[in-house]
Amino acid sequence: MVRALLPLLWFSLACAPAVPREVAVSVGTSNDGWLHHGVAMPDRGPGYVRARPGESTRYGIPRLVRAIEDAAAAVENAFPGTPPLRVGDLSYPLGGRHPRHGSHRTGRDVDLIFYATTPTGRPVQGRGWVAYDRFGTGREPDDQGGAPMNLDVARNWHLVRTLLADEDAQVQWIFCSAGVKAQLLEHAIAHEPSRAIVFRAAWVLHQPTRAHPHDDHFHVRIGCGSEQRSLGCRDRGPIWPWWSDDAIKEDTSESLDDAALVRALLGDPPEAQPRTASASAESSSSGS
Repeated sequence: MVRALLPLLWFSLACAPAVPREVAVSVGTSNDGWLHHGVAMPDRGPGYVRARPGESTRYGIPRLVRAIEDAAAAVENAFPGTPPLRVGDLSYPLGGRHPRHGSHRTGRDVDLIFYATTPTGRPVQGRGWVAYDRFGTGREPDDQGGAPMNLDVARNWHLVRTLLADEDAQVQWIFCSAGVKAQLLEHAIAHEPSRAIVFRAAWVLHQPTRAHPHDDHFHVRIGCGSEQRSLGCRDRGPIWPWWSDDAIKEDTSESLDDAALVRALLGDPPEAQPRTASASAESSSSGS
C-alpha cells in the first residue's frame, strides 16, 4: 500500500511550488494548510496586549502581524489613555490543526477581543470573552466578577475602519455577530467620512452561518496576496475588487454613489462583484 502511494506523493511534491527557506508563507487554505517561517506577534506593543501571552499561538505572516500592530496603535492614538486591544490566537509556529479552531492554520487568521466600556461609558479592560447582544450589552462570566459591560462601538469601529483602509493587509473577512455588525454600521453611517470604508465594511463584516456567531470577538482573516499565492497560498471566498494587487486589478472599480451604498447596506450585490477564488468559498463559515 505504501509503495503504491509513493509515486503519487513524489508527483505532488514535484508539482508544489518551491518555498524559499527564510520567507514566511501561508501554505494551503486557512482551514487546511500550514505556516512556513511565520513571524511571532510580541506579547505587547503600542495599543495591544496578547490575551494568552504564555501560549505559542502567536505566529502569522508579516502582513497580518503588521496589520494588527498598526490598527491597535491607530486606536490608541485616536483614544489616548484607554485600555489596550486584547489579541487572541493567531497560529502555531508551523501552523496546522488547532484545538480551539477549525481554521487559524496558515498564519492568516487572528482573534481580537472587543473593546468594552462600563454601563456609564468608561473604557475598561475586559477580563474574559464577553458575549454582547444586539443592544451591545454583555456581562462577564460569574467566575470573573459578573460585571455588566457595553460594547465600545466607537473604538471597535476605529479598529475595523483602520484594518479596511490598510491596502497592504487585504482583509478578506471580519467575522462578528449580526448584532455587532449592525451597531458598527449605524455608527459608521453617522460618523465615518469615507463612504468607501463603509461600503467595504458592509461586505467584510459577516456573521458565519455554520460556526460560532462571534458575538464576543472579531475573527479577522486576510487574503493571500499575489506573492503568497505564487508560493502555495490558496484563497477561499471573495477576492475583493478594492484590494491593491496588480494580479486582480481588472474591471472591478467599486461604485461609491449613494445608491450603491444603500444596496450594500441592505445586502444586495454591489455593482463591483467580488471575484471568487474558489468554488468552495468560505463566505458562510469562519472555521473558528
